[in-house]
Amino acid sequence: MKNVEDVYKLSPLQRELLARPSSSPEPRVEHLQWSFRGELDEAALEGALKELVRRHTALRTALFTQGLPEPMQVVRAQVDPTVERHDLTGLPEAEQTARIEQHLATQRERGLNLIAAPLAGLTLFRTSQAMGTCVFGYSPLVLDRASARICVKELFQLYKATREKSEAGLEPGQPFRKYVAWLEQQDSREAEVRFREALHGLPPSMLSERAGTQELPGASDWLTQQLVLSTSESETVQTFLRKNKVGLGTLVQAAWAVLLRLQTGHADTRFGVYSPGRPAGTPWSEVMVGGLANTLPRRISVPSEGNLLRWLRGLHADLSAWQSADGVSSAQVRQWLGVPEGAPLFQSVVSTEELAEDDVLVPLARGLGFQPPAVPLSAPAHPLTVGVVSAARVSLRLTYDTRRFESLAIIHLTGQLHGLLVGMTTQPEQDLSALLQSTEEPPRVTASSSRELGPRELQALLARHPAVRQVTVTQGPQGLVSHVVPAPRPGAGKKLDFSLFFFADDGGGSERYRLYLEAGKFADQNGFSAVWSPERHFHEHGGLYPNPAVLNAALATVTKNVGLRAGSVVLPLQSPFRVAEEWSIVDNLSKGRAGISIASGWVPNDFAFAPENYANKREVMFRNLDLVQRLWRGESIPAKDGVGNDITLRVFPRPVQEELPIWVTCAGGLDLFEKTGRDGYHMLTSLLGQSLEDALQKTGVYQTHLRNAGHDPSKRVATLMMHTFLGKDTQEVLHKVREPLTSYLASHVHLMQTMAKSLNLQVDINEPKWVRYVASFAFERYYRTGALIGTPTSCLPMVDRIIEGGVNEVACFIDFGVETDDVLESLVHLAELKRLVDDEALRTRHVLNEYLDERLPGARPAVTFNVVEALPAVA
Repeated sequence: MKNVEDVYKLSPLQRELLARPSSSPEPRVEHLQWSFRGELDEAALEGALKELVRRHTALRTALFTQGLPEPMQVVRAQVDPTVERHDLTGLPEAEQTARIEQHLATQRERGLNLIAAPLAGLTLFRTSQAMGTCVFGYSPLVLDRASARICVKELFQLYKATREKSEAGLEPGQPFRKYVAWLEQQDSREAEVRFREALHGLPPSMLSERAGTQELPGASDWLTQQLVLSTSESETVQTFLRKNKVGLGTLVQAAWAVLLRLQTGHADTRFGVYSPGRPAGTPWSEVMVGGLANTLPRRISVPSEGNLLRWLRGLHADLSAWQSADGVSSAQVRQWLGVPEGAPLFQSVVSTEELAEDDVLVPLARGLGFQPPAVPLSAPAHPLTVGVVSAARVSLRLTYDTRRFESLAIIHLTGQLHGLLVGMTTQPEQDLSALLQSTEEPPRVTASSSRELGPRELQALLARHPAVRQVTVTQGPQGLVSHVVPAPRPGAGKKLDFSLFFFADDGGGSERYRLYLEAGKFADQNGFSAVWSPERHFHEHGGLYPNPAVLNAALATVTKNVGLRAGSVVLPLQSPFRVAEEWSIVDNLSKGRAGISIASGWVPNDFAFAPENYANKREVMFRNLDLVQRLWRGESIPAKDGVGNDITLRVFPRPVQEELPIWVTCAGGLDLFEKTGRDGYHMLTSLLGQSLEDALQKTGVYQTHLRNAGHDPSKRVATLMMHTFLGKDTQEVLHKVREPLTSYLASHVHLMQTMAKSLNLQVDINEPKWVRYVASFAFERYYRTGALIGTPTSCLPMVDRIIEGGVNEVACFIDFGVETDDVLESLVHLAELKRLVDDEALRTRHVLNEYLDERLPGARPAVTFNVVEALPAVA
C-alpha cells in the first residue's frame, strides 16, 4: 500500500462517534482560535504546521468504512498540510466577524472528508496588514479538546523555533495506536461489574424540562450562560482544593449532585461526567495526541447528614477509582445496563478543566504576539452541559438546549451552583444537613414562551448582580430597556482623584523622557489631578529624576490644567532658598499648579550633598520646610553671605500661589502620620514596606489627628501611591507586567521583607538566592492586594476599598519597567477607570453591560440601561 505507515482498529469511542446519525447534535468539527497582532511569518507558521502533523500519527490519520468488515484507521506516512488563507482586509469589522463565524459554522455542519488526512487544519483570516485570526479546526474522531490544546501549544513552540532558527526541544510524539493497544489489553469485565453495581436500576436524574419538549419542531438551539467567580471567590475555591487535595472534578460533581438532589428530591443522582480518559500510571498518555476523552454516567449519593469535607474526601477516592473504566464507550455501558437505544443514559453532563499555573501556552502565545486561545465553550452534545474551568479565575458555563430548558431555570441553576461552590469551600466543616437547608430555592417566575432570552429572563439575571437593588426589563419600541436602582455601596459619592507617579529605572535610549512628557500631556487632557516626579540620586532606579523642579518646569510648558508636584523633595539635601526659587519658577510657568511632597531621605549616598544632616534628617526636614514656606510667602530669612556677614534674603520670582501646597511623604511608624495630621499638611504614602491594610489604618490615624488639631479633613488630601497598569484583558495585562513588576519587587528589600512576612515564608531575604523566589510569590499577592492591575472593571473593588479607607487621591505609579508604548496605551484604560469612579450611573451601566457579556457569551441581546433612584410606576 502506498503512503501507509500503519493500519489498526478504531477505539470504542471512535466507533461510537462514527456510528452516530447525522442528526446527532455533536459537531463534526471543533475549533480553537486565537487572534494575532503584529508581524506574522506565514511561511514559518506553515512550516510549523507541517512539522506538527509529522510528529503525531493522529494528525496523519484517515478513517475508512466502505468495503471493510469493520472501520479501520489508516496512518499516512506523509501528509503535506497547508494553511488555508482568507484575506478580509478592507472589509468593515462587522462583516469580517460575520464571515469568520459563517466559515466556522459551515465547517462544523459539513465536517471533514474522513478518508483524506489530515482531519485537522489551520485557517488564517487576515483582517488587516498586521492583525488577524487563526483557527485550528479538528475532527473529534481524531482529537479531543486536551489534545487540540497540546497541538496548538506545540504549533506555537515550533513556530517560535522556526523563526529563531533554533530547536523546539519537544518530546517525541506518541502514536495513538499505543492507546488503542492499551485499551485492548484491559479486562472490560471489571468495568462492567462496576457500572452494573453502581447504576443498575437507577434512572438518570432529570431536571424539569419545557412542557411538550418532544413535540417541538426544528433542530436543537443552544445557548450558554456563564458566571465567573470573583477573584476572592476563585482564590477560596483554589486554596480549598490545594489544601485538602481534592480535585476540581470532585468538588463540582459533588455540588451538582447536591443541586440535583434539591431539584429532584432523590439522594441518589446519576449524570454524565466528561473524563480526559488518560490512563493513570502511563506517562505516555499525558503527551499523547488523539481522541481519549469520554463521557460516561456516574452515580453520586448525597447523604442527608455528615461532615461535608469527610464526604468530599471519600468521594474523591471513589471517583479516582472510576478512572480505570474511562476507556469503555457509552454504547458498552448502555448494553450492560440494558438501556435501549434512544433512551437517555443521562440528561446533564459535568465537565471540568484545571489550567496549571505553570502552563506555558499563555506566556508563549503572548511572546509571539498571539492572544492565547481561550478554553472553548463545551460543544453542544447533551441537553445540559455544566462546564467549570479553573484558571486565573473560576468560571461556570452552562450550555443548554433551549427547546428543552427555559433560560430562566438555567439562570437560577447557575446561581445555585455558584452558591454551592462558594459555600462548600468557605465552610468545608459544615454538616451536609446545613448545606442542604441553606441552598437557595429558585423563585417561581413565569418564563417567556419564546426560546429567546426575553425581558423576564434578563430581569432575573440582572437581579442577581450585587450592584443592583431593583431592576425591570421591558420591551420598548427600539429594543429592550432596563431601569436599574443601584444597590447602596459604601463610599459611593465620595470623590477620588487620580494622578500619575514616576519613579523609573533609566532604560537608556534616545527618548528617556518620552513617557514622562507624553503621559503628562495625557493626564492634562483627561482630567487627572497631578503628575508626580521624585528626587533620586546616584542610582539607576529612579535615576531619570535627580531634580523634579527641572522636569516639572518642562512639563509646565506643554500642559494647562494638571498639577505639577515633587514626590518628593528630599529637604535635608537642599537649600531652602533653592527649593523656594525653583518651585516658584514652576509655579509661574504653570500659572499656579506647583506642589511638593517632602521627605527626609533614606539612602546614605544621597547625603553626599549634605552629610552633616544625615543623623538628624527628619528634624532638618521640618526645619527647612518652615523656611521654604516663609520664603514662599515673601518673608525675608536671615542668612550669612560669602564673607560671613549676617544678611536677610527674599526669593524671586514671586510665586503665583499664596501658599505652596505641601504633602509629607509618610512611611514606617505612626509618629510621622500623626505629626503630619497635627500640622495640617497633605499626606503621601505608598505600599513600599507596608500592606494595604496598614496604609489604610495609618491614613485613618492621620485624619484623626487632622480633626483633633482643628483641621478640616475634607480640605486635606490623603494620597496613596499604587503600581498601576490597565488593559482590556486581565491575562494580557499580567503577561506585560509580570516580569517588570517581579524585578521591581526583587530590587526593593523593604518590600520583600513585608511580602515574605505576609506569605509566611521563613527565608532570609538578604540571601540573593531567595530574592527572586520571594518576588515571584510576592507578585501574585501584590497585584491582587496592593495594586491597580487588571481591567477598569476588575480594579473597581480595589478603588472602592481605598475610598472606604479614607484615601482621596491615588497616585498611579506607571513607569516600573513596562514598555513605554504599552504604558501609554494603558492610560486610555486608566482614564476609563477614572470616568467610572467619577460617574456612578456610567459605572452601573458599564458593569451591567460587561456582566451580560460575561453571563451570555455570544448570545446577549442589546439592552439600554437607565439608572434611576426609583423604578417607574407600572401603568
